[in-house]
Formats: sequence, structure tokens, C-alpha cells
Amino acid sequence: MKKYFTRAEVQKILSQNALHAEANYLDRESDDSPDNFIVYFRLSPNATVYADDQVHIRKALLQVSHYHKRKLDNISQLMVDNFNVEPAAFDIKDINSDYYATHYRVEIFTGGEW
Repeated sequence: MKKYFTRAEVQKILSQNALHAEANYLDRESDDSPDNFIVYFRLSPNATVYADDQVHIRKALLQVSHYHKRKLDNISQLMVDNFNVEPAAFDIKDINSDYYATHYRVEIFTGGEW
């Protein structure tokens, strides 16, 4: 199972979901109200590997949140197939909207800027 991802690779994987949900880094860019959308962000750098006084690789924790209006909509198979993770929180109702949220925490290795 692959563990090293760039932000562009994470974006591509999440954008290729079976629900055709829009995937955005940090914040939703659209004001419309789709049935599904995905927001992901880097929670923290967990560790950094240095060599020759340069950062070569970072271990990072990502949060991927899938917002959906129907409980049966999910991206769980996509997350298992690509990141080998199950949901950390499943179908949490947002009190300010008609969305449910399923949250995933993914630990990856990465490099470069996010």
C-alpha cells in the first residue's frame, strides 16, 4: 500500500470518487448545495526527516471529511482502497444544515509545500 502522497495526488484520488463529489483543500470554493462534497486538510506535521540540513520527507496527519445528504452515500471504499483507513466518525448530523459528515484521519508521508 502506497504511503507517500503529494497534495496533488491526494486531490486526484479524492476527486475520482464514485459519487462525483467535488473535493477541495481547506475550504469549499462553491456556494451551491450539492448532495455530496469532500473537504480535506492537513491537521499537523507529525514528524520531519532531515538530512544535510534539508527536509526530505514529512509524516503528516490529514483529515478528510465527506459531507452528504443521504446516509447511504459514502466514500469508504475509496478511502480503504487508497489510504487503508476506516471512518473515524460516521454520519454525524450537522445541526446548521441538512448534511451528514463522515470523517477520516489519514497518516501519510509527504514532501514539499501544502
